[in-house]
This record gives sequence, C-alpha cells and structure tokens, in this order.
Amino acid sequence: MQGVLVFRNLDEAERSGFLFYDRQGSTTLVRKMTARGWALAFVQPN
Repeated sequence: MQGVLVFRNLDEAERSGFLFYDRQGSTTLVRKMTARGWALAFVQPN
C-alpha cells in the first residue's frame, strides 16, 4: 500500500505535476491525473 504524499509548498507540488484542488485552513489538497486515476496529495507548510 502506498502512503500519502505531503509537500512543503505548492511550488514543490506543481514541480511534481500536481495541480491545486482545494484548501481547508492551512492545508491545501492537490491532485494529478495518472493512468490509474487521480493521485491526491497534501501541501502543509511547517
């Protein structure tokens, strides 16, 4: 089973091919379309 990706900032996520999806408080949800469907990750600054 794969873990959840957590990026430190939105620029890092975008360099990995993820796009902004939603924001809840200080946490941002990003997504990327893959051959198997949407991959989701968090952007959570320290």
